[in-house]
Amino acid sequence: MRRAEQNQTMKPQPKMPRLSLLAAACLLAGPAWADSTPPRGSPRDVAYTALDVVGGQPLYPQVAGEAAPPQVLRAGGVVAAANTSYGANAAVARLVVEVARNGVPADGQSEVPITLRLFGTDGQPLAGEAFVTVEHSGGRIRLPGARTDELGPMARDADRATPGIQLPVRGGVAQLLLLAPAEAQDVRLRVTAGSQEAAGSIRFVPEMRDMIAAGLVEGIVGLNRRVSISPARQGDGFEQEITAWSREFNQGKANVAARAAFYLKGTVRGDVLLTAAYDSDKDTRARLLRDIRPDEQYPVYGDASLRSFDARSAQRLYLRLDKGRSYVLYGDFATGDGFSQPLGQGAVASLKQRSLGQYNRTATGARVHHETERLAANLFVINDSLRQVVQEFASQGSGPYGLRHNAVLEGSEKVEVLVRDRAQPSRILAVRPLVRLVDYSFETFSGRIVLATFLPAVDDSLNPMSLRVSYEVGQGGDAFWLAGGDAQYRLTDRLEIGGSAVHDRNGLSPYDLASANLTWKPGERTAVVAEVARSKSTVNTNAANQNVSPGLAGKSGELSGQAWRVEAVHEGERLEARAFVGRSAPEFNNPAAPLAGGRQEAHAKAGFKLTQSLKLVGDYLASDDLTPGGGERQAAALGVQWAATRSLTLELGVRQQRETVGTQGNGVVFSPFGMTDGLTGSLATGSGGGALGFGSAQLDPATGLPLITQGGLPQAASSLPAGTQLEATTVRLGAGWRASERVRLGAEVEHELDGDVRRRAAAGLDYQLAERTRLYGRFERQSGWVQAAGLTDAGTRAEHLAFGIDTSYLRDTQVFSEYRLRDAMSARDAVLASGARQVWDWAPGVRVNLGLERHVVLHGSTAPVQAVHGGLDYTAHPLWRAGTKLEWRRSGDQPGTAENEQFDTVLWQGMAARKLSRDWTALARNYLLVTRYAARGDVAQNRAQLGLAWRPVDDNRLNALAKLEHKLERDASNAAVGELSTRAWIGSAHADFHPSRPWWFTGRVAAKWQADQFEGGVPSRFRAGLVAGRMVYDITENWDLGLLAAVQLGQGGARQHAFGLEAGYLLAQNLWLSAGFNAAGFHGDRDLTGYEYTRSGVYVRLRFKFDETLLSGKDREVNRALPR
Repeated sequence: MRRAEQNQTMKPQPKMPRLSLLAAACLLAGPAWADSTPPRGSPRDVAYTALDVVGGQPLYPQVAGEAAPPQVLRAGGVVAAANTSYGANAAVARLVVEVARNGVPADGQSEVPITLRLFGTDGQPLAGEAFVTVEHSGGRIRLPGARTDELGPMARDADRATPGIQLPVRGGVAQLLLLAPAEAQDVRLRVTAGSQEAAGSIRFVPEMRDMIAAGLVEGIVGLNRRVSISPARQGDGFEQEITAWSREFNQGKANVAARAAFYLKGTVRGDVLLTAAYDSDKDTRARLLRDIRPDEQYPVYGDASLRSFDARSAQRLYLRLDKGRSYVLYGDFATGDGFSQPLGQGAVASLKQRSLGQYNRTATGARVHHETERLAANLFVINDSLRQVVQEFASQGSGPYGLRHNAVLEGSEKVEVLVRDRAQPSRILAVRPLVRLVDYSFETFSGRIVLATFLPAVDDSLNPMSLRVSYEVGQGGDAFWLAGGDAQYRLTDRLEIGGSAVHDRNGLSPYDLASANLTWKPGERTAVVAEVARSKSTVNTNAANQNVSPGLAGKSGELSGQAWRVEAVHEGERLEARAFVGRSAPEFNNPAAPLAGGRQEAHAKAGFKLTQSLKLVGDYLASDDLTPGGGERQAAALGVQWAATRSLTLELGVRQQRETVGTQGNGVVFSPFGMTDGLTGSLATGSGGGALGFGSAQLDPATGLPLITQGGLPQAASSLPAGTQLEATTVRLGAGWRASERVRLGAEVEHELDGDVRRRAAAGLDYQLAERTRLYGRFERQSGWVQAAGLTDAGTRAEHLAFGIDTSYLRDTQVFSEYRLRDAMSARDAVLASGARQVWDWAPGVRVNLGLERHVVLHGSTAPVQAVHGGLDYTAHPLWRAGTKLEWRRSGDQPGTAENEQFDTVLWQGMAARKLSRDWTALARNYLLVTRYAARGDVAQNRAQLGLAWRPVDDNRLNALAKLEHKLERDASNAAVGELSTRAWIGSAHADFHPSRPWWFTGRVAAKWQADQFEGGVPSRFRAGLVAGRMVYDITENWDLGLLAAVQLGQGGARQHAFGLEAGYLLAQNLWLSAGFNAAGFHGDRDLTGYEYTRSGVYVRLRFKFDETLLSGKDREVNRALPR
């Protein structure tokens, strides 16, 4: 974004047919505040490549002048809420947005004044009252007269049932404030009034703040009766035992250990922000990009505190230096576009011009990012033994989605929704990254991924949708080096070059990738992008580098392959043209690229306006499989589109198609709702494909290496003999009709003129529910020569039916803040029901999600599938938060097989939280998954939780938390082992009591009952209870005394005790010496205690805590004991 000395203005953008991200970026280039495309590093709504400009064919013509996404309501008289009429918006002819500041510190409170101006057709400020819709991707909006708090505008929003924030504009002028986010990022801002829209981004940079610091140094000497070291978790008898550095002496009967930890953040040298953290006792490699776990410990804590991690590192050290938009980092990071925004790590180089060379990894290492007005560059170095796996799933609704590999490094997953071209499914049209604990979470039995919102099998053009998960697994063995870099440099306003390189020295699977790209803008509304890439990889030589993708399956050794693509777009007054051509060798290996290996794809689409109402349209596609025996397909169409009236558009055209069937499919298998990998019980499968690190890696018995296999969706193979040639010339007739302001209809029929029989009928309905929110329905039927997701057959039929809700507005921070329960619960702990995307704001605080799908990919060859889903979120009452989601999926019987493969899946999630009083908060949550098989037994998983929190507002002396949990799992799907089951009840309560200044009491009561049934019907019972307490008494200001006692009760009268006593003395400020004796200890059940007690014996501990004033003892402003 260019820095401006004066106010910056967002240029208005008239409505136009949908442009790709690339087209918008190139055609509307200039100051970022005049650009409607997502900013660099935007965490969501990002298309990594401009392939969507040449997306699949629409089902039927659109009404002339209207784009496909949900529109704004423009007609007069539309009333969305009491006293809120959008009728005056029809007179808005121009919209101007003035932003007063840029490069604002991301401190969570700095204000950016924004002025909105509306003008009528006469060029004068609009008289009277109109309404604008304001949407933002980060920070908080403060409206005139509103409070500054985490709830945002709330009651000041003129129409809370409409997405975004509705602001009245009187006399053509309105003002608002954008409050800075707490993390550096580019915030997208979009303002809409009637048919006018202005969009852009505002840059927020790291805050240059005064230094803060906190840390401790601790040492312990223990005298033991036995030779064993057992680490303890935080929260045991006397805090965490020090084991990171330890030495034994006296024949193992004594030991000495030490720990150091610190965190500091602040400005150094005036213009550099330093963030550093170190903990010698950190449990390394536990999690990457650490985040909260909503199900940990108690379901509800009775407060709305926000938990976050500033210094994320799986290693003991984290270090980061920020200067402007550049930084140096050692810690956890993810390569690729948008990695930094969710982490608050600034922006990174955009990958919109780099797609074949895109590289996505999540790891711990060093990274350097440098950014100026013309240059954005990155370098990274990693030393580890991790291996990346990329896996793609056809839609299974909300899931769960079971990964192929166990022992996934927690936090390394990158989850994305892909949209593939239904005519060329090897091409990816769009990619949408999902946000952890917002768009997806994890079921508790195996840690498998569960989406917050139902994933449709197709989009509104019936393009297949899928889920891609990239994650890291431990390969084992010695660590190896991995290095890479990328850069984009703008030579002139019309020319930009870029490139990237990666070198992976993995001994079991070495890999190299390099790419270069060029962007040229010959005119203001014309752009061309070219890219080349080359990969070198070693595949299928050992168990750890298996690859089953079409281009690499059956090959072995070191393979090199090249790929290239050229994309162009032009949007003129009369001519609109978009084109893509690309080719990749079968040996090209980059699972993150939008073009698979062994493909040659071309697509062009153009429209030329003959008159004001007559338009000539045409398109062409060619799709060739370059692997041995691969097939090929070509199609060309030409037609005339006539805007008969303002509401009716007709189209007539001819299409010529040819196809040669190959020995393998020309696409991917489109089998939504038919996979069972995520539906198995964890009793029989162990981890069951979870993403939280449960289970261990599967090993090759011959070599002992982990089995690691790459490969996406399976190939679709035709039932027709290889070499079969199909050809047809068809005529198409279609219509698009805007029946009213809210209703749009469309239909198209296609029939062969000569050649093979090919018939197609499609119809659709859009009903505008609210601003930018619609209910859509789509139906398509093909017969004769059928093409479905790259799968070709003849003499059959295919049918697709889909209903759903679609939104085209930015889901901003206000949406998630509304899930917060007043002083009781944070938003990310609550958004686990129907999600916050693809929903209809039915009423203030009421959001609805629903849909229906039915697909017959190939009649007589594939199983018919269907799904129904619905969800409801309630946030209208300040003391209530509730949400529920229910979906039913059925995969039918596979034709031509002896066994009945039909199965039904029911997934239900529900959550309700209530602020019972000022002091009491309750939360109930349930997760239920049931799969019923027609030919074998069922699988069921259920987890119910009830949580209570007592947090007195007026008197903070006593606080208490409690939970009751029920777990049930039953798996009867394997007749050979019989029914496996487990059922458990778990109860726990924890209280802290501080009756007076010297006294501190902590107590815990817990119990667990569990019944299991193993293979062959063998039963097992278990029960246990725990009572524990801790007391600390401050004898004087320098002396304190602590006492711990606990008892765990088990079956058959079993009993274990723990007892400890410690005395401490304050030698100097923040320097503490203590000595203690642990008489006994035990390992408790995790569901009961979370403790792992230290060994018995005598120990001496020295502890020193410090902050940023450590070296300021001679400063009178810091040390008040000095003479004034």
